[in-house]
Amino acid sequence: MPAHATDQGSCLFCVPLKMGCGLITAFHCFRALLCMAQFLRHDVRFQSGGYNPHTIHLQEGVGIFGLIFAPWGLLGIFDNKPSWIRIFNRFQYVLLFVLVLVYCSDMVALRLCDGWAMSLQAQLKPNAPLYAISSKGLCALARFNYTVGFAVDFCVNLYFAQVVAKYIVKVESGLSYFIRFGSSHYGTSEHTHVKFYDEKVGEPFQYIGPTTFRPSDMGMRL
Repeated sequence: MPAHATDQGSCLFCVPLKMGCGLITAFHCFRALLCMAQFLRHDVRFQSGGYNPHTIHLQEGVGIFGLIFAPWGLLGIFDNKPSWIRIFNRFQYVLLFVLVLVYCSDMVALRLCDGWAMSLQAQLKPNAPLYAISSKGLCALARFNYTVGFAVDFCVNLYFAQVVAKYIVKVESGLSYFIRFGSSHYGTSEHTHVKFYDEKVGEPFQYIGPTTFRPSDMGMRL
């Protein structure tokens, strides 16, 4: 962002908001590649769920679409196109919904964990992840660790989605630039410029009114 542009804020503690949104799209692109590798290799070690056979590949299937929506959002961020960024942001909220759905489905399966290894259902409907923790007596620990991991994963992705949504609001409000006159007569910096963006007020151009035209632009002849 140019030095004379309005300060749009920051995210991730100290990263400029625009750059932070770009890093978020890169994160989702990398995550999509990881989902594709898991889907092709049938490897569930790097995904948060996998105990319910009905939703074992749901996160992977949805996450792969990040290869489309993440670059789309990245182009929208650097071209200041809020409609493109909003599409990526909606994809983020879809991922959050899928994350909650898979967690709820897995917790239903984990309720059957105790005694699953010795049950008839384990023979009729094989479930390797559930059988592994049930045979070792780790059901309670697995439920606790899974819940903690889900909470961290959900909070991080929710924060990323809110950061992108915040940037959309600021892009739609328009990006203004300061008119600076350098230092004051006494050698101190000018302190009368408002450097903090207020989304309730927006940008000045919103209150200017319609753009004026010359008669020649409208096809009129005098």
